[in-house]
Amino acid sequence: MEAIVRRLEPADVTAYRTVRLAGLADSPFAFGSSWDEESVQPDAFFLARIEEPVPAAVFGAFVGGTMAGTARFTVESGIRRRHVGWMTGVAVLPAYRRQGLASALVSHVVRHARPHCKVLRAAVAVANPGAHAIYVRAGFVPYGMEPRALFSDGTYYDEVLLTRDMDLPPDGAG
Repeated sequence: MEAIVRRLEPADVTAYRTVRLAGLADSPFAFGSSWDEESVQPDAFFLARIEEPVPAAVFGAFVGGTMAGTARFTVESGIRRRHVGWMTGVAVLPAYRRQGLASALVSHVVRHARPHCKVLRAAVAVANPGAHAIYVRAGFVPYGMEPRALFSDGTYYDEVLLTRDMDLPPDGAG
């Protein structure tokens, strides 16, 4: 079944909350936030992300009308850092993994980000080599490592810091 990736709308808030919390519960080492922190938040917390003004955006990957994954794009606000965008919160529900949804979300964010930033950044837990491979295929290159970037359930996790020059084509080639 083919996925549709689109920017989320206010009517998607409940599904977004569900997918976000599922990602936090399933892969606590992969996110800077935690299920404990976000599960107590009201829908308004998630709605605020969906309604952030452009260029910020939250995208959903839908399979058969069901939201199966999400990704978020933001741009730094400081005058000297506005050229830097961030891709965060990439998550796909376990039942929908290995179907290309994460790659579709990453590609969609790259296309959306192109007119809004010169550099797109992401951070991926070393413990998640599959996600790292998706970013590399999309044209991201490592530029550093943040040791002990995250702490979850008594364990520290390092993160690979990735960057993508937005002057490259959307698929990372070239």
